Amino acid sequence: MQSLAEQACEGICLSAIQLNRIALALDELFANIHKHGYAGKGGDIDCAAKWTGMEGEPCLLEIRLRDFAPTIKDIKSCKGVDPETLKEHPVAGGLGMHLIYAITESFEHMPLKDGNQWRLVFNLKEEDNKS
Repeated sequence: MQSLAEQACEGICLSAIQLNRIALALDELFANIHKHGYAGKGGDIDCAAKWTGMEGEPCLLEIRLRDFAPTIKDIKSCKGVDPETLKEHPVAGGLGMHLIYAITESFEHMPLKDGNQWRLVFNLKEEDNKS
């Protein structure tokens, strides 16, 4: 996923922290699609990235993933564990979706006839680019 994030960001001056956040969100989503959507058996995932924003405006990176796994009707069923209760009720796994929501400006899911489309938007503020 680091390679995919680097390709999407080629020629854009990003900090290591920004690039790692993008890679982490993509890695978590790919892992979830592979494990839960394709039941660990593998499958196709299409990916596209686009930059938006003009000088003086926020710089946004939009990444769309499209899988051909069984359609998820209700994204709320993919929320995983509640991080607030982990101290009292420790469990392994289930934090991937929370990480994605925390890292992205917006994270959207659209059920399709023959799969799912995922849209991740990263707001890459200039002040975050100094690390």
